[in-house]
Amino acid sequence: METTLSAVDFERLERETEQLRAAFAAGDPIRHVTIEHMLRDEPARRAIAAFPTPERMAIAFAGLAEVKNAEERIERLDPIFQAIFSDLRSPRFLQWLEALTGIRELRADPELHGGGLHQGPDGSFLDIHADFNLHPRLRIYRRLNVLIYLNPEWQERWGGCLELWAQDMSERRAFIVPIANRCVIMETHDHAYHGYKQLHLPPGVTRKSLASYYYSPHRSESQTEQEHNTLFQLRPEERAGSRTRQFLRRIEALAPRSTRPLVRIVRRIFGLSD
Repeated sequence: METTLSAVDFERLERETEQLRAAFAAGDPIRHVTIEHMLRDEPARRAIAAFPTPERMAIAFAGLAEVKNAEERIERLDPIFQAIFSDLRSPRFLQWLEALTGIRELRADPELHGGGLHQGPDGSFLDIHADFNLHPRLRIYRRLNVLIYLNPEWQERWGGCLELWAQDMSERRAFIVPIANRCVIMETHDHAYHGYKQLHLPPGVTRKSLASYYYSPHRSESQTEQEHNTLFQLRPEERAGSRTRQFLRRIEALAPRSTRPLVRIVRRIFGLSD
């Protein structure tokens, strides 16, 4: 970056720590807080402009529970992403996160395992889930997600809004629209269920975000010591006909754009729409 300023607006975050800490503690059903303008304006604009296309991203998830693209190798991308993640992994940010959340000995993931840049093209989705609990190499507990959205425009009818669900999966308790430079900091544990519905996007639009995960040697009371992978859950309306619903969603996500309306018609006929 051609500036001496950080990409993250540290000064504002530190001024507002007490207010944000109270909001995080009151977060329902998962401790979380939503922060507008997490990045300074110019770095945010640069990151939006430099975001790679899905085809240029190294990782593509195409399973029954998620369809999206990801890129962990930020050193191959525009330098703006290295600047942002350098701030998100800095001692200053870790100290602020500990003050915000009360979680001790937080560590940033140097490998960005599962993090980095995420992108959802038309038809993609991420089913409701709780995240894996142990870093595969560091063997410490995943405690926080920091998500920064980079979508200049977003309409709720497109899907893709972050949903936070009750621990018994009885109801959605929070709903966050992924607009540009909005950040969500959320606690992760075995019952921190979250995800987003399938995307129905106009041409040229994708769901873009940055994801940085944080770990601690100390597990929370809601985490088990036994290692587990991502724990996917069904929404109440998905429990009937779930396998057929998931199969048709995957077909739609992977089909050419011109044929997706036909798959959507079939899903509506059989009452399997999101």
